[in-house]
Amino acid sequence: MNEYPNKEGQDIPQLGAMKEYMEDIPIPSDIDDKIWSGIRAGRQRRRRRVYSRIAAYTACLLLLASAASVRFSPAVAAYVGEIPGLRPFVELIHYDKGLELAIENDFMQPIGLSDEHDGIKVTIDGMIADESRIIVFYTIENMDGQKSVVSLNKVELPDNRDISISHGFYANNEDWKSIQGTIDFYPNDQGEFPDALNLQLEIDKVTETATIDADWGFSIPIDKAKFEGMKETYAINQTVTVEGQRITFGKMTVHPTRIELETAYDPANTKKLFYFDDLRLEDEKGEIFGTITNGVSGSDISENSHVLYFQSNYFRKPEHLYLRASSIRALDKDKLEVKVDLDRRELLALPDSLLTIKEAGASDEDGQDMLVFGLKNENPLDQGRAYSLFDMEYTDASGQSFRSSRTGSSGEEYRLYIPRKSYQSPLTLRIADYPARIHGDINIKIK
Repeated sequence: MNEYPNKEGQDIPQLGAMKEYMEDIPIPSDIDDKIWSGIRAGRQRRRRRVYSRIAAYTACLLLLASAASVRFSPAVAAYVGEIPGLRPFVELIHYDKGLELAIENDFMQPIGLSDEHDGIKVTIDGMIADESRIIVFYTIENMDGQKSVVSLNKVELPDNRDISISHGFYANNEDWKSIQGTIDFYPNDQGEFPDALNLQLEIDKVTETATIDADWGFSIPIDKAKFEGMKETYAINQTVTVEGQRITFGKMTVHPTRIELETAYDPANTKKLFYFDDLRLEDEKGEIFGTITNGVSGSDISENSHVLYFQSNYFRKPEHLYLRASSIRALDKDKLEVKVDLDRRELLALPDSLLTIKEAGASDEDGQDMLVFGLKNENPLDQGRAYSLFDMEYTDASGQSFRSSRTGSSGEEYRLYIPRKSYQSPLTLRIADYPARIHGDINIKIK
């Protein structure tokens, strides 16, 4: 595999089941210009759609695991030891090396705002913020000790709906006393946060005395001077080819909370490229900063242009830095549609023999119909991986579009929940991720 410059065993923490992207051919000299021109046009035509790779409840349950299972780097452990009250916050982000470094380098802004309703007290403890991302740390306390099951039902910024939000919280222990969590905020296309986040929370309480419509409200100030000018930009602008598929890596921006890498796939590629298995940044010492695996791992610019997010090495300041990968999940574009005959309960079109249909039309307790698939997969790269197998949008034989209400997976079984309707069979589903791969040695020197 070759790298084409433009003219002008990693140790990544995993948090259980996560949802959390090349034969040489001649490349025209202006291919990068054309691709990045398309990116810029895509930005003007549509707003970025942010997507998350893991289920919020799963992430939250894992984040609340025992502190005894958390292992910090020696530097972070020493720093936390000096400030005992900081330890719970580090436990929440121990899966992200870049955020640990941010805390170690005194990058957290203390807040200390509280609001209490119906025996539930919410405190906004602090935040880590830069131009790219804000992570808010909060504590929920069961003040009156009443037994209840709670979940963070709604997180909103009523006066700024262009900011994307990612969160998850669920306490199924009725005797809980205090729980801590995080909420992530991502700016709009202009990359600007307001001077304050006017945040409203709704907590769902399962108890006889619950207040149904209580909101916990906060105006959280953002000290923008703390992160002004804190970013580094690299113009990579190199195209690589893996098994005939062209990929261009454009601008990389390093923020304290995460790294953004513009990535474009040649529209002429014969395969749909889903995700890299092992894309990573590696410095001269062999230290690895991988893609974000718990939270928002990427965003779409257009159909073939994306931004990928990495754990940040901003506070490391490496002398040399490389972008490396060897495996990409991908599938031929003419194999992306799966057709399901609802009457005969069989697949009329499928990518390969790994995929089977087990049930079609089975109902759950909520009155939803289920399509139950089997996905036989013994590849070691997929051990512990939960696939988001299909897009949520699908069509029936009449061409009418519908949307799935939710999905689920367990082992080699995948469930797609669909509204109960009189469909014209067959249904057409589009594959969003699949355990098929292309391989090649990507090794680009960034600096």
